Amino acid sequence: MQIDDAPLKLVLVTGVSGAGHSTALKILEDHGFAAVDNLPLALVDPLIALEVETGGRQIAIGLDARTSGFSKTALDTLTRNLRKRLGSQFRMVFVTAAHGDLMRRYKATRRQHPLGAGQSLDAAISADMERMDDIDAIADVHIDSTGMAPVDMRRLLLEWLNLASDTAMPVHIISFSYRYGLPDTADQIFDMRFAKNPHWDDGLRAKTGLDKDVAAFIAADPVASDVLHHIKHILSETLVRMRHEGRPHITIGFGCTGGRHRSVWGARQIADWVAEQGHPVELTHRELNANQHKGQP
Repeated sequence: MQIDDAPLKLVLVTGVSGAGHSTALKILEDHGFAAVDNLPLALVDPLIALEVETGGRQIAIGLDARTSGFSKTALDTLTRNLRKRLGSQFRMVFVTAAHGDLMRRYKATRRQHPLGAGQSLDAAISADMERMDDIDAIADVHIDSTGMAPVDMRRLLLEWLNLASDTAMPVHIISFSYRYGLPDTADQIFDMRFAKNPHWDDGLRAKTGLDKDVAAFIAADPVASDVLHHIKHILSETLVRMRHEGRPHITIGFGCTGGRHRSVWGARQIADWVAEQGHPVELTHRELNANQHKGQP
């Protein structure tokens, strides 16, 4: 683990093919690192000098059996040099898994092993594990992904790299109309079409869920208020779990027929509540914004 407060700038990820080094790169990418995979070893040092040391960017680089110029000696020389230059701003991660687990993964995905040309899958995995045996000792962080779910790998990797924190997870909340389809980015959807509809009130039809009298109309519906209470309870549990699992953000959608009244009201109510829980919140009313762009009221 890191021994001081210097921010982590560079992570080299290597290990046995199929053990999850690509998963590790995606996890780091979610946390702001630029991920580069299968770069020839001769180009790694120039990339680090340009992007990390000069540009100040956070980079995660994947190296495995496919990497041109890959060897224990070359990697050992590279890591020794990087530790001198970057200190605790550099970490090397080694990911492995049991032979049987790797066999099952390759058979399930029907992928060709990088060393599989001219030999059986069993022999290719054995050769890769033997090749990587000495590399393991060079690494700072060792992860055995045998039987491990991706969420557990995320948690373990972030803890070992001191990237796990109690920083509140950003939440994007969006209201929308079912007529125009679900938001592509939504992780969770709540349907507000059960609530009493202001559209059928002549004095409220032209207004939106942002107007006080429309909000009062919907809030007076006991079922709407009760459901909103349950949504808050659901989110109070799920947001904590997702944050602990290392999710970088979540998008929650609220839909109704026209996307102007009930969904807007529900989205705003929950956005205010989520902000009170300490999460950074972005609130978007998709159909209202679309109408504004079209010059409609």
